[in-house]
Amino acid sequence: MGTREKISGNCLLAALVVLLFVCCKKETTTTVESTSDSVSQSTIAFDELTINNEFDQAADDAVTVLCDSTATIAGAVVDRSQVNIGIIEIDYYGKEADGTKTRTGSDSIHQPIVGGHVVPWGTPGATATITLGTYSSPGYEVLFATNNTSVRLSGSAILTNTYGGDLQSIIPGDSLVERIRASISFTYNDNAAIIQLFPWYLNQIRVFTLSGSITSATTRGDTSINGYLNVGTWGTDRLGNSFYTSTNTPVVQNISTANLSYNPLSGNKTIEGITEPITNTYGVTSLGGIQSTGTPYGLLATWIDNGAQSQIVLPYYY
Repeated sequence: MGTREKISGNCLLAALVVLLFVCCKKETTTTVESTSDSVSQSTIAFDELTINNEFDQAADDAVTVLCDSTATIAGAVVDRSQVNIGIIEIDYYGKEADGTKTRTGSDSIHQPIVGGHVVPWGTPGATATITLGTYSSPGYEVLFATNNTSVRLSGSAILTNTYGGDLQSIIPGDSLVERIRASISFTYNDNAAIIQLFPWYLNQIRVFTLSGSITSATTRGDTSINGYLNVGTWGTDRLGNSFYTSTNTPVVQNISTANLSYNPLSGNKTIEGITEPITNTYGVTSLGGIQSTGTPYGLLATWIDNGAQSQIVLPYYY
């Protein structure tokens, strides 16, 4: 069962609880609110995972083609016809390597030109600007096979190579360090009559390392907002709340294995600024314990509800 199907199930459960207790005394109100609250909290916690995962993958695709003139992307065509003026476009049309997602739309990648020459991405300090969507495509869209839902991202990001060379040239013990500054929006209801967009901003440091044949990406927040430290993302969630996400422990992803890519192996974040701040712990078992080997089940979301700790384990979506 997909995550959003489970959330829908929770909504039905909430309705049944209300009907069951509607004629009972007032003390039952806490039970009803707690059930409803878990639905809202799950939505916020899971969106924080989903939007960051999908943005990370789009950004990493850009770095991949910037670093290697022969690189290919599963389910996409890389257009290098304007590479001499610093423009590369990725046109997505199909399924990824593991078959769990289908991507459509385009990303346009622009590199600066200095002295008549394009500045190579492998040069420390080099930058590239990504635009999610082009004049012919309204955005970058991901369709999930597990529940036939989709999310669409639009906006732009500036990537900066702050240390290291090309992604494909990393050797054990070395790294590529990338700074991300992004202003994007997302929607889950892009097939509706009225499209509702939710703004998100990202300030992150992403470090790529190699161990054996495994390439890992470790991400942490890179700014402070309203007293919150190590903030990596902020904006407006689907419930209309302003939020700030602080990184407590950097998020680690294995980006070289198709069935693991972008679902975090470990890491911990706190979503602040909302009524009941949520702590997301990534890479857990179905019971919520840390999973140190194999493929993690999902994430553990915890928060304080009416003075007591509440929690829910959410499975990863692929």
